[in-house]
Amino acid sequence: MNSTAVKLKKIGIGSIPILLFFIFWEIGARTIPKGVISPPSDAILAIFRSVFSGLLLEQTLISLYRVLLGFLLSLIIGIPLGFLLGTFFSSAEKALLPFLRTCEKLNPFAIIPIFMIFFGIGTSEKVVVIFWSALWPVLFNTMSGAKDIDYNLLRAARSMGATRRELFTKVVLPFTAPNIFIGIEFAAQLSFFMIIASEVIGASTGLGWYYINSTARYDLPLMYGIVLFITVLGIIINLLFARLKKRFLVWKEASQLH
Repeated sequence: MNSTAVKLKKIGIGSIPILLFFIFWEIGARTIPKGVISPPSDAILAIFRSVFSGLLLEQTLISLYRVLLGFLLSLIIGIPLGFLLGTFFSSAEKALLPFLRTCEKLNPFAIIPIFMIFFGIGTSEKVVVIFWSALWPVLFNTMSGAKDIDYNLLRAARSMGATRRELFTKVVLPFTAPNIFIGIEFAAQLSFFMIIASEVIGASTGLGWYYINSTARYDLPLMYGIVLFITVLGIIINLLFARLKKRFLVWKEASQLH
């Protein structure tokens, strides 16, 4: 049996629980009184209508734009700061670590109202929420990777005449990349989750707003359809990062073999 057939078999077996879930959902929704649960067929139909109207795409792009801004800002600040604290400024890292850990433990849901007071309910507040949520996994995973660098490798590279740039690009970065990517992956998942939450709490655009707007109008098919759409979008993001992570993990395996 070739690899394609094996993959198709795995997909087929993995699809069975999902199909059963939708079948039971459809039967259950049509069995209980109307106005409680929307059948998945109606929810999917509502999503298609929203897609063709252009409204779903518009709100999705708004949410993804906010996620991208906050996420990139967390990378721009978190990765360099993690490298600096994990390598050259170890004394500063020890002094700042309790404060940084305290900031990390602050529940982002609890401080969303505070961000609203300072930034309103527009894009700026959403970007700050995403930045705050995504910064900590990126920062701490980068610090962890930087502190775990094998200094024997650095000394060996220096003895062979490697420049500082070559040390960073050919030793430090490949060694720390898997840790950094783990932080990036978790930050991306958290960012998508937090944008929906922040838009549900207070917004006039975005996927979260679109969902809460459908609940206010008691549009059950659209409400359940948006939940399905957000779930599928989250799965796609997870699969994308899982594929990218395999490439980065190869670097660590290679460094460990040597």
